[in-house]
Amino acid sequence: MFRAAALTALAAAVLMPFATIAADRDDGGLAPDFEGQVAYFGNYTGKTSVTADLRRREQAPCPYPDQRCYQQVVGGGVKVVLSFDGEHVTGFYYSVGGFEGPNGLREGTLIGRRTAVGCELYEADGTMWQATTCGAKGFQGQIVSVRGIPKQSEVTFSTVGMFVRDTGWITKLGEEEARRDRRINWLTPRLDGPGSPESRFRAAVELDSFSRHFRGIDMGRVAEPVRSGKPRKNREWYLDSSYARPDGSTGNVRGVVYNDRIRCIQWDDESCGPIHPPADFPKPRLDDDGGWLSRSPAPIVASDTRPMPRPRGNGDRY
Repeated sequence: MFRAAALTALAAAVLMPFATIAADRDDGGLAPDFEGQVAYFGNYTGKTSVTADLRRREQAPCPYPDQRCYQQVVGGGVKVVLSFDGEHVTGFYYSVGGFEGPNGLREGTLIGRRTAVGCELYEADGTMWQATTCGAKGFQGQIVSVRGIPKQSEVTFSTVGMFVRDTGWITKLGEEEARRDRRINWLTPRLDGPGSPESRFRAAVELDSFSRHFRGIDMGRVAEPVRSGKPRKNREWYLDSSYARPDGSTGNVRGVVYNDRIRCIQWDDESCGPIHPPADFPKPRLDDDGGWLSRSPAPIVASDTRPMPRPRGNGDRY
């Protein structure tokens, strides 16, 4: 029972929220450093025209300037999926049906940047998607073509955000895990390296705390150790520290020292034990997007499940 209470207290002392969903803003905007994907669904409408087919020019005169023919009113449903990495944006669109004739949007890829008012994205032929809304709740604007390309478009689009996946927390977890591994690798040789028994004790406390919770303990909460017993060769003596808990209570940790080396670590009323291997760092598992992030043209029931990392085990190695 004492061990379980100590583990709970230590976990509470170091537990922090995994991540903040960057898309959760009242105005539906995305944080400047947002990393993730947003799926949109809506419609488009407008006019397009294409360059005359020279092989059929004599059969189909072109009534428009610059040999432009086949002007059509187009419209229909469209799904757009954008991937954000700070200001950089990539993505694709897929016409969902209902467009008139071969001049509709069909499908394509987009690449560009976020702007102060939205996004400016480009297709490979130079066609620009100029969005005045480019956030978690919607993607709206117009499609305009540069002069000289075969297909000219004057199209507006209006979509709403159907699914948001914030993956920035995965990057943050990976960086945190790498920092933790570097810290563990730095501490390990200090258990038997040069230094005072006090420095070895603090290294041992921090290392063992990683077996109790994957984030370990904040050593700023651990007081400097106090000696008890008289250091002698081939005799045990002790180093004692207290550590502060978030609830205001105080815990205690003791190191048994033998010939200036830490023999074992005792947390609160537990028995003294060796330093245990670190707890597994939780491996993130993405939420189910319900198919919204795929290239399927079919609208799919949206899911409001949010991405949250799920730890493997509770870090208890005793």
